Amino acid sequence: MTGKFFSSLLLVLTLHVVITPSALRADSVTLNPVDDGSLYTCNSCNPDPSRTYVLVSGYIVGEVDFSTSPFMGQVGSALFSINPYSLPLWGPQLDVYGFASSSSTISQADLSSPTLIGTWVLPSNLGYGQDAFFDVTTFLQTVQSPYVDIILMNSGGTDVFSSTQYNYGHPSQLTENPRLGLSFSSAFHSCMCYGEFPNLRPVSPSRDSQFNGKV
Repeated sequence: MTGKFFSSLLLVLTLHVVITPSALRADSVTLNPVDDGSLYTCNSCNPDPSRTYVLVSGYIVGEVDFSTSPFMGQVGSALFSINPYSLPLWGPQLDVYGFASSSSTISQADLSSPTLIGTWVLPSNLGYGQDAFFDVTTFLQTVQSPYVDIILMNSGGTDVFSSTQYNYGHPSQLTENPRLGLSFSSAFHSCMCYGEFPNLRPVSPSRDSQFNGKV
């Protein structure tokens, strides 16, 4: 065997070690809100937001506003979290909506046409300040605005969640993992090493199928 063959073999082994999903997985980004609180939606209610707590109770709607600048266009997965500031939670089933916003503040205008993300049944054993998580990946992947609002509603029963003003360590948060699309094959081909190392050959689709082009 020639020295060039060993060099080629070493390069292949290096690629197998380095270009793997686990090695490419970037650190997640956890964001605090730029604004949060509650909106009172009854006809005689004050339309101005209340920013004491994230309160959800029938006509009282909780809203949390995040900046999208750290992750826009790069969302691989995303989780929204809340934690109780007061117990018990009397309305543990929440309807979760999203709203793509141009404003860094919450307001009644955000309730005009939000997108229903899903229904969230909170764990029954949550403690004070203990986080519960809800997947908002699909919605955030469609957002192209500078801010995004997560809106919480229920049909009745009062829930009091932590806010930026009052919390047991942190308010509601958004945790995002960047989308990574580099597979072993694409990394192998992009290294442009075939001309320099003629003993190397493209990896066949069957051998690389374990990655499925995804990370």
